[in-house]
Amino acid sequence: MAAGTRDAKAIPSMMGRYSPAVALLLVAACGGSSSKAKPKDPRDAELEAAAAKREALLAEQPKSPYETREKTAYRPDERCGQGPYRIETDSLRAHYGEEIEVYACGDHSISGNYRLDVQRKTSDTSERAFGWSRDNEACKGNRATVVDAGTASSSGGSARGGSGPAKKGSAVAPATKLKSRSLTRVGEFTGECKVRSYILDTGYRSWGDVPALEGHLVLDIWSDEPLDLQNLVFVIEKKAVVADMTVERWKKFLDDEDAWHKRYEAFVDGEVAAGRTTLVDMKVKTPPPPPPRIETLPPKPSKNARWIPGYWQYADNDFHWLAGMWDVPPEDVAKELTVHAPSPPPEVRVEQPPEPQPIATAVWTPGQWQWDGRMYVWVPGAWRVPPSRDHRWQPARWSVSVRGGAVFVPGGWHIRIGR
Repeated sequence: MAAGTRDAKAIPSMMGRYSPAVALLLVAACGGSSSKAKPKDPRDAELEAAAAKREALLAEQPKSPYETREKTAYRPDERCGQGPYRIETDSLRAHYGEEIEVYACGDHSISGNYRLDVQRKTSDTSERAFGWSRDNEACKGNRATVVDAGTASSSGGSARGGSGPAKKGSAVAPATKLKSRSLTRVGEFTGECKVRSYILDTGYRSWGDVPALEGHLVLDIWSDEPLDLQNLVFVIEKKAVVADMTVERWKKFLDDEDAWHKRYEAFVDGEVAAGRTTLVDMKVKTPPPPPPRIETLPPKPSKNARWIPGYWQYADNDFHWLAGMWDVPPEDVAKELTVHAPSPPPEVRVEQPPEPQPIATAVWTPGQWQWDGRMYVWVPGAWRVPPSRDHRWQPARWSVSVRGGAVFVPGGWHIRIGR
């Protein structure tokens, strides 16, 4: 019997497309009670009824004949990155049916895009976005400080023309290559997920007792912004139909599941028509980014500073590079754990941005002198994206003491309050 394939997760996968409305359904149905009686909105009763119907439908879904055969974890070798991160694996060659589920386990959620290439006699490629939220502020270099408008000094943020002459004794900090994008296979995954971000869930079926999938799978995962990958692993879980399956039982399962899928699809379509759920477009919005640039890491500005690498921003159908930066904890500034120099720095240079404004929201952050332990080196300015359009860049400066030494005060994003 020839082996055919069809999507084993057609309707459950579609549930993800309606996720925001499904969440609303659940929240409306499970809202907390109040000590004071309030008039009930008729809309609430509709949502509660829809939620109850959905739960009843899910309870009637035919029992899955699949069991997990492999569950392998892969760990990124970098804290922040956009990918693409590649996972390659072979199919189980399981008879009747095979399912592949990929998700990220970490301290917070991520979102992005994936491309799955199933290489067999002919290549079968699919692309889709995944996830609904992400916590990546630690990888974008946009820590902000609130300052009082009455005491804040003027902020930078616009480019100035001209190029000042190089000062005697200036140097360029040595280049340091950042780690390339890669995943390390850490073996069988047995841990628990604090936060699970589903990436893909797909299935392949044969029409009888023959392998459902024979091929090599190549999965690429990427994002339009850097992802915070700390304490995160990608998990690929392979499932196969139980070994004692028979042709008769398999046919009955397929018929029962197809009938259930049609009922569930009709329910979802009805919710969309009634305006109780919203269709979310999960098409890939951005292509995979280019390899990250090799950046020159300036001297470390404080004891506990953390380097946040640059990343590619996609805008106007093209990728634009936003430079990396040191993130200095406010505690380091307050406790004067920033760099101390034996003498004040040279006069600040006036720079001309070497590249045009990459995207409309980017602002030019001017360069600065930094002490490397032996001498002052000039750290060029860069284009950066503020946390919001209300933020302004406060340039770095040196606080000169009466004894002739100087303490570095890092630049950063500030938002003013008051007048």
